[in-house]
Amino acid sequence: MKRKRILDSYQTVYVILVGIVILELIGSVISAILATDSGMRDASISNIFLSMLAIVLFSIPWIIESRFKIDIPNYIEILVLIFLFCSIVLGNIHGFLLNIKGYDKILHTVSGITISIIAFEMIHFYNKSRQSVDRMNPGIMAIFAFTFSMTLLVLWEFYEFAIDTISYNFNHDTLRNMQRYQWENSSLYFPQDYGLMDTMLDLVVGAIGSIIVSFVGWRVIVHHQNLKNNEVKG
Repeated sequence: MKRKRILDSYQTVYVILVGIVILELIGSVISAILATDSGMRDASISNIFLSMLAIVLFSIPWIIESRFKIDIPNYIEILVLIFLFCSIVLGNIHGFLLNIKGYDKILHTVSGITISIIAFEMIHFYNKSRQSVDRMNPGIMAIFAFTFSMTLLVLWEFYEFAIDTISYNFNHDTLRNMQRYQWENSSLYFPQDYGLMDTMLDLVVGAIGSIIVSFVGWRVIVHHQNLKNNEVKG
């Protein structure tokens, strides 16, 4: 019964968030049809794409579970759903990334935390399918979680760089500014363009989130192993 309640909570979150995104999609389609200028039309088309992307990404945990017969912990599925909603819908469609100071850095910190947690669960799933001598030790698990998280964070920065570069080559006056290269650097401590500072800060805060999870995960696993060893000896 408890398992069913947890499962229902994930399904409820999924239905609510997908329902919100569908409303966003409908509104964007109507806005694109009724747009009176190219800027409004381009923004609406972009929001249509982002809405469809959100729906697809929301469904990935369910697809993985169905296709590969993997039982993903429900708290991770809910965490991923909320993170994607905050990133795509609130961050991009509603402009929180541009209009709320620090929102971008909070998302990158949370992404480092979320990806590291997912990495630990991946290794836990791997360890369950192996004999004890073949299982990763806690230190290797922590290092893997950190490096896995940082790899995905760097790949995301590659994506932002590619989008900005492609958009600029199509239109020098593009509004695409994912790496904030169009912003002026007013910092007295960093001498180069703001775009580089933004990219590096994204990676730094993501690394901080990943380090926290990796360290805490390492200590928790070591503690549990020590308790288990003491029980065996006792």
